Order: sequence, then structure tokens, then C-alpha cells
Amino acid sequence: SSGTSGTSGASGTSGTAGTAGTAGSSGTSGTSGTAGSSGTSFVGVNYYGSFSDSTTQPVSGSGIPTIWTYNTTELSSDILVVSGSRIKVNNAGVYEIGYSAQVEATQNANGTDIIIWARKNGNDESRTTSTITMAGNGAYQLPFVAYQFDLQANDYIEFAFLSTNPNVQLTALPSGANYPAAPS
Repeated sequence: SSGTSGTSGASGTSGTAGTAGTAGSSGTSGTSGTAGSSGTSFVGVNYYGSFSDSTTQPVSGSGIPTIWTYNTTELSSDILVVSGSRIKVNNAGVYEIGYSAQVEATQNANGTDIIIWARKNGNDESRTTSTITMAGNGAYQLPFVAYQFDLQANDYIEFAFLSTNPNVQLTALPSGANYPAAPS
């Protein structure tokens, strides 16, 4: 017969960790996606013009539309004035064309309305009318109005004004001792 087993002895200390194994090989790359279509490139071209007139331009008469004119090209790139009043573009596009006119009523000015609008190719352009009401004789108003026009090559814009007061004008002023002349 066997004798009784003795009690178990204490566990020994853990051994040191082994060295790391070598890294596995990389997996295969996935397939590349299809290339996108090439976009169009744009090289910007700016067309511009600044035109003025050094003369005073009176309204043609009470209630008569008057087209204003230009006798000076301040600067221009492919936009020009033809026939003295037509701002003509050589290229199709959307243009911002505006005016700044020095308006005056020389007599009977109180309550005088001056109506200004744009014409495209000789036809009144809808939704371009502005009205200025004068407060006194010799008082100047200097409105600035800009419009957006979708124009084709060789289209032109003109500006017209009228008043029931025949004493209305776009006024040019001479230079003074300390300031330059002002166009109409």
C-alpha cells in the first residue's frame, strides 16, 4: 500500500520573456480608383472702361429724354465709347456698368424730379429708372448707380435723363485753387 502524499512545495519564479518573432510580410495593395475627369482651366480677362465728359450737358427740354455723352476715355480695356454716347462692348459677358453724374437744376429747382435710366442698343432697359428730387437752385446731386447687364459682342449701353424742368443739367465744374475739375 502507498503512503500519504506530502504537501506541495512553493512555486518557482517565472522565467524571462523570450525574444520577439520577426514581422510578417505586408499585404498586397488594393486597386487604384479611376481617375477623375480634368476640369477646365480659366484664365481671367477683365474688360473695363471709365469715361467722362468735361462739358455741361443741359436737358433737351421739358419732358424730353436726353442721352448723355462722353468726350474723354479715362482708361479702357476692350470697352469703348462710339457715337459720343454709346458704351460698346466687344465681347459677350455679364458686365457691371454704372454712372456717377453731377446733376443740377439752375432755376425753379424745389421739387424738381430728374429721372435717369439705361438704354441697351437704343431701347429703354426695364427696371433701371432712378429719380432724384432737387431741393434748391444750384444744389448738386451726385448719384451713383450700377447695373448688371448680360451683353453680346457689339451691344451698347447709353444713359438718358429727363425732367419737367427745362433748367436741369449734368454740370461740369472747373478746377479750383486746391482741387481738380469735376466732369459732368
